[in-house]
Amino acid sequence: MANKSIRDLRRKKLREKKIKRRKNLIKVGICALLITGALNIDFKRKTDDFQIRKPVENRYAQANKKAEAKEENKEIKAIKTQVATPIGFESVVITDGEKIDNDGYSDTMKSYVKSLKSQYCYQEPSDFTKTDVSINKNQYVEYYGTENSFSKIKINDDFYYVNKYGLGKLKDDENIYVVNGVIFVNEKNPLPKDFNPGLDPTSKKAFDTMLIDIQRQGLNLKIASDFRLGQSEEKLLDQKNPDADLPYTSEHQTGTCFDFYTDSTKYSNKFKETDEYKWLKENAYKYGFIQRYTKDKEKITGKKERCWHFRYVGVENAKSMFENNLSLEEYLKIK
Repeated sequence: MANKSIRDLRRKKLREKKIKRRKNLIKVGICALLITGALNIDFKRKTDDFQIRKPVENRYAQANKKAEAKEENKEIKAIKTQVATPIGFESVVITDGEKIDNDGYSDTMKSYVKSLKSQYCYQEPSDFTKTDVSINKNQYVEYYGTENSFSKIKINDDFYYVNKYGLGKLKDDENIYVVNGVIFVNEKNPLPKDFNPGLDPTSKKAFDTMLIDIQRQGLNLKIASDFRLGQSEEKLLDQKNPDADLPYTSEHQTGTCFDFYTDSTKYSNKFKETDEYKWLKENAYKYGFIQRYTKDKEKITGKKERCWHFRYVGVENAKSMFENNLSLEEYLKIK
């Protein structure tokens, strides 16, 4: 009995070893299959059949992939391109002469147009994602051209896009004369009575930068006047203010002008004697400002000298006018 029990025990241990060995072989086989699948190895292929791609070939392959991706992006962009339609603007009444044309986008203001219906502005013309910015009915808008019936406009120093079917060209009695992106106003070219743009944001930013630099020189510059409504000129004329113009003919109504002064030099030719004026005379153009009415250009501008009156016209324009000693009339070639 004892010998039989020992033999049975040995047989049992051998069976357990075989079962364990079989399980291990199965596990190894499964692992090998998984590794082979992951590495995508074809054991049937000869070693000579494998080719290692050279770095140059890799670069060409990457370049081709980038080119293909670029073409795909172009196709996707073309598909996404939207065209504005008259839908939603059926109530707008407009004559043929006031309709906006697809005249192409520009970075220079072409003219002013008028909003004939309130509408939201878009950040890009390629989709219909609205922003929080909107234009109101009868609002004058800086216009930079139209493509696919989306008009490019500028609000608060930023570009936006709106549906052209909600805009109209200005009528003769509300025209704003724009030359090379600059508003030109005088008695022959008055502004509309309801033109109320407020202080121009671009001009204000330029002034803020200039003020910081002039204060670093230990100088102190103050503003006597900036934006003024057209009808405000009547009060100034009654007060015999030397900066006053006929109503709706003042550059102040554009929001791009500043009257500067220091203590006791407000609207006085004494301002010319100050260090502040001398600094402006030499440096204002670097920030986009010009002294609008100078002594040597009185016959051309039709205005007496106003040493305190500076106009923002943009850095490139101001630089060219300064270097060539040109008035705004001469620079814009206005007779």
